[in-house]
Amino acid sequence: MKLNATKLLLASSIAMVLSGCNSSSDDKPENNTLSMQLRLMETTDIHTNVMPYNYFVSAQENETNLPEWGLARTSLVIQDTRKEVANSMLFDNGDLIQGSPMGDYMAALGVDHLKEEKHPVYKAMNHLEYDAANLGNHEFNYGLDYLNESLKGSNFPYVSANVWKADDSLEKVSNDAEECEVRITEDFYDKAEHMYDPYVILDREFTAEDGKSYTVKVGVIGFTPPQIMGWDASHLVCNVVVSDIKKTAEHYVPIMKAEGADVIVAIPHTGLNDNNDEFAENAALHLGYVDDVDAIMFGHDHREFPNSTNEYGEIEGVDPAAGTINGIPAVMPGFWGAKLGVIDLKLKSTDGGETWVADHTESTTELRSLFEGQSDAVVEDLVVDEHNGTVDYMAETIAEIDVNMNSFFPQVVPDLSIQVVNEAQLHQLLKWQQEGEFEDASDNALFLSVSAPFKSGRNGPADYTNIQEGELTNASIADIYVFDNNTPAVLKMTGADMKRWIEWVNSNAYNSLPLAEGETFLVETFPGYNFDAFFGGFNAEGEGRLRYTINVEKESKFTNINGSNYVETENEQLVELTFDGEEIADDAEIYVITNNYRASNKDMPGVDKAEIVKEEAAFVNRDLVQFYLADRLAEQDGDTKLVFPNAKVFELIAPNTNSVEFASATLEEASRCASNEITGLSTNNELGDKAGTSGFTLYQFNFDYSGEFNCQAK
Repeated sequence: MKLNATKLLLASSIAMVLSGCNSSSDDKPENNTLSMQLRLMETTDIHTNVMPYNYFVSAQENETNLPEWGLARTSLVIQDTRKEVANSMLFDNGDLIQGSPMGDYMAALGVDHLKEEKHPVYKAMNHLEYDAANLGNHEFNYGLDYLNESLKGSNFPYVSANVWKADDSLEKVSNDAEECEVRITEDFYDKAEHMYDPYVILDREFTAEDGKSYTVKVGVIGFTPPQIMGWDASHLVCNVVVSDIKKTAEHYVPIMKAEGADVIVAIPHTGLNDNNDEFAENAALHLGYVDDVDAIMFGHDHREFPNSTNEYGEIEGVDPAAGTINGIPAVMPGFWGAKLGVIDLKLKSTDGGETWVADHTESTTELRSLFEGQSDAVVEDLVVDEHNGTVDYMAETIAEIDVNMNSFFPQVVPDLSIQVVNEAQLHQLLKWQQEGEFEDASDNALFLSVSAPFKSGRNGPADYTNIQEGELTNASIADIYVFDNNTPAVLKMTGADMKRWIEWVNSNAYNSLPLAEGETFLVETFPGYNFDAFFGGFNAEGEGRLRYTINVEKESKFTNINGSNYVETENEQLVELTFDGEEIADDAEIYVITNNYRASNKDMPGVDKAEIVKEEAAFVNRDLVQFYLADRLAEQDGDTKLVFPNAKVFELIAPNTNSVEFASATLEEASRCASNEITGLSTNNELGDKAGTSGFTLYQFNFDYSGEFNCQAK
């Protein structure tokens, strides 16, 4: 007798069921065990660098030197990496809509423009079919209206688990606290309303190694640094509440698992360091210890992970070579689209593909570089209008100048790119004083400014302010003051506070001489944008009124520095601090104008005891530079050339040291300035590393402050 196919299949099924009734759960049939490879790709810190184009140099130079960045270049790597595998997903970590001249140009066009036209970053990213993205801190720089209108151009979901709507019904910190300060307890997570989706669970059809398709539920959760509440206070205070990254993850990851997420991918815009701080800015390490997180795709540091330099290798539980944090695969692909982060996650199922788990031990991580000399013409065409508008906007001339401005050597010689910002800030501070602000100031109060070199190699050996055409343009202002989100703030402090501030900078910036084996003179991991330099204006003779001297052979005042933790000693490297030739007393009354980023850093010595007496959200610090230049040009009655003498504010001394070596810009102009223009500096143009990144030029400084510190125009 013949059995038809249907009867045969039914008989087989009954036999399988009966067999299963008499077997243990550990003795499952072989075909119930499945595995697949899931490739996760990440971009981070694009900062609106869609085009591979350097808006700070000429069109001719761009034609001959294709920059090593730009999403149009990353696009080709993404497409190639995607083609290699059956299953892949693409994420962006944040810091996307701000940070380049194109970002500036789009912000200048405003919210109304975005109602008619997608932001160029989303034109490119929609084309690349991103799966999800996270909000970085710089997403908030232009305000919530601009951000929310921008996000409407995205064809993929956004997540941000620790950003919430401010609500008067939430428990306040205390009865005396400001109306908007909220106590974040476990009840908070149940009562508060999110500003954006905290997470998404994406159903994806992926192909397993048996060649069949299965549904995998991929949970994606994102976070932003809690410090946005200080950095963008003018936009966020009373509108937004931000919670701790780790605690928020511990609350939501179990919920995601309960809702069926097979795999959980964290895409936090947060860096990596060794800290146990609540509300930590850099909390990637913390996330590695949250149960059920399967992959960490992080950013914010503008660094690379995994790496072969052992950067981050001193942190317990971190393996930079393997690219793991507590055994969890993790990547951070630098900045501006110069690298693509890739995690190949091994997924396994023991129930025939109903559910999946990640096997971290069989997962791998890597960073992929750009293809030499190649860029995606399709992406470039998508943003060509915004690109051309940016080029025209940046080329507009403001004034002629008598010197070049650069940020090549700010830690060893007084730097004009910092000074211009300080001049502009002090100009505004004195205007406010004349208009009746600071009425309680004593007759002897000092009015000062403080700023830092915002481009000083963080993003590679060419990432320096470099204005060398004898003129200032809109591009020049962006080159001098990169962070166009900073708003002005005025701190009231004492002379003792100011001295601690300077000592804090010294302790972070310099290793005391003589150097120990393996040490560099400049602490290369200390960001240039934190190297604060003070300024007090000029006297009638054209000399700087504020002067200070630092002995780098003395021991640092602050030691064992780890974020906001440190040991404060009796040591002092600051040996002289004068204003108009007189020593500044510890009890001196001082008003200092800076930016809101620095003024809000209440854990920093010098700022910790200061009082914020004015915050001005009506404009940004970059505007102060524009206002200052306009006022100076108006005073000159048609003369468009501006003169910038160097105030020579600070001096390093090392009585028993001939010279020191340090790494800085690999640029022709930097070599010229060091060899022929600026006293004390020299170079043989040998290359070396800086903070684990190769390609920087090595320079020597011999502590000679007797000559010129401005680099003259060619």
